[in-house]
Amino acid sequence: MAESITSLADVRMHRGGWSHNELTHLHRAARPMRASGFCIESACGVTDEGEPWFVYCDVMTGEIIAHFARINGSYVACSPFRSGAMKGRNFPDLIERFLQRHVRMRNVWPPAA
Repeated sequence: MAESITSLADVRMHRGGWSHNELTHLHRAARPMRASGFCIESACGVTDEGEPWFVYCDVMTGEIIAHFARINGSYVACSPFRSGAMKGRNFPDLIERFLQRHVRMRNVWPPAA
């Protein structure tokens, strides 16, 4: 009889949604965003394909400030006021890089009408 060992982390990844560890990193990311002057709220969910997404929105306007997702095992971070998305396989590093750019770009948000 052959035995099989399955990591609970792998099971969580295949079921969709964010892991507890990933959510911890996302909630920590809110601190510097708030410190840079944003009044934010967050929302998250899972796509039809079972891949998680997470957004921070401006409380007053409802505009998305930041969007994070896990797609095919890689992480993506983007903002409406930045062209292109940032990608990476290490989530904490991606969040840190995103926040470094985000805080520097604070003076251009909201974009001019």
